[in-house]
Amino acid sequence: MGFINATYELGKRSLDGVCEPDFDGIDSFLQLPLPIIDDDAKSGRVIRVWLNAKDKNAETLEITGIEKIDTTDFIRNKNGERLLEEKRKYLYRDPTGAATPWKYSPIYKLGKGSNNAMKELIGEEDWRENSKTRFYKLKRTVLDEFDTCGVFSEGSTDLIMEQLEAEADKLAELWSDKNRSYILLFGMKKDNTFYYPGMIPAFRNYFRLKLDQNIGSDISVVCSLCHCRSEKSINLDKVFKFATFDKSSFLPGIMAGKGVSEKVFPVCQECLSYLSLGRECLDRMFLDLRTLPGIKIYVVPELLFEQKLLGKATSQTRQFIQEGLSTSEHFFHILAKQDNSLTYHFLFWEKNQAQERLHLMVEDVPPSRLHLIEELWKQSYRSLLWNQLKDPDCDLKTITLDNALRTVYSTLISLSGKNENDQKMVQSMIIGIIGNLLNHERVDIKRLKQLMVSRFPSLFADEEWLRFGGYNLRKMMAVIEFLEKANRR
Repeated sequence: MGFINATYELGKRSLDGVCEPDFDGIDSFLQLPLPIIDDDAKSGRVIRVWLNAKDKNAETLEITGIEKIDTTDFIRNKNGERLLEEKRKYLYRDPTGAATPWKYSPIYKLGKGSNNAMKELIGEEDWRENSKTRFYKLKRTVLDEFDTCGVFSEGSTDLIMEQLEAEADKLAELWSDKNRSYILLFGMKKDNTFYYPGMIPAFRNYFRLKLDQNIGSDISVVCSLCHCRSEKSINLDKVFKFATFDKSSFLPGIMAGKGVSEKVFPVCQECLSYLSLGRECLDRMFLDLRTLPGIKIYVVPELLFEQKLLGKATSQTRQFIQEGLSTSEHFFHILAKQDNSLTYHFLFWEKNQAQERLHLMVEDVPPSRLHLIEELWKQSYRSLLWNQLKDPDCDLKTITLDNALRTVYSTLISLSGKNENDQKMVQSMIIGIIGNLLNHERVDIKRLKQLMVSRFPSLFADEEWLRFGGYNLRKMMAVIEFLEKANRR
């Protein structure tokens, strides 16, 4: 519950003081269609299709053609207020599944630029008969639904595709840089100004319609978070894909069936909106991708006093809560520097195509625990590795908790060999050890020593490993000493 409640509060706090009637009930569900990349050579690009319509404010848009096609930079600023404006502008949300035959907004993800853009767009024959072409997918998975739901007048989609085909060579020219990701976005022209989807009432209404149709079941429940009665039941798998109900029995004594999963920690739509926004904040501000290769780590900070008292917290704590730390190279070191008015909830997970696999959740970890672990690592580093490096410029202040966790990972994963199953087994062991450290639980040192000794014969026969054999052995010793110190504390 700690992780869920903290994510909920994170989302709720991010909407404090934000009010825009046109986006009522929408803001919390909005996402960005592309990642924010500061590198000018790799940042995303938006290919804009300027549609002409008789009345852009009409409930049903009567499209009269394409005015022009151009391109512009995607945003590069992570500022919170500007970010909300951008999300409102794009009116984007990921579809409910990879095979979903509709999208929440008139945006199609082209992906990286292509050397054979024309072939990918329209193929070598009629694109209408070729399901592999981008034009076929664009029409079937984005535009057709706007016709079906009455957002576009009858025949509008066919007209758009006909004129897009006539401009395919220009579109291919714009979609060319292999270092960038592109989206194709449809908006409206008015008075020589481009109106993005979020500025158009018909698209906002369509977004609300799809939310209502695809989020939750019509089963009356009491919300698990706000405890209010709700006529619609929604589960956490709408926010976290690893919260699945695809097993034959996901709770002891309960078999999966119609209406069963809806009664397992149900939430109302308002609370779901806060959770969704909290998840977006985690992805943007509190996600570590560097410490464990292939593993994503969420950390949710939670104030130990009421959220409304944030103004009384230290300036350092306020800055940390409001700005996050996803851009920092010293993720855990910054966590350890905070004061004990906070507690942390950690979630270790892995993305596998469209699925998410949960590895570990650790709740209620105080900053003082992280600070202690960091100091224990510095002691072990000083005694076993500092002199070995013989680097007079090495500053012990740079030896952080991040360095400790990466050393534990690199040392132990090197013992797994090249077999993928063995690597997965050792990776699971490493995540468990880190969980023990965070949760103030004992680590099974004997098991680690047995693993190391069992691998010595093959390691000593590996010439590449022996090139740095002395240092590798000292790393093993430092890891063992570090974990033994943690066990005693």
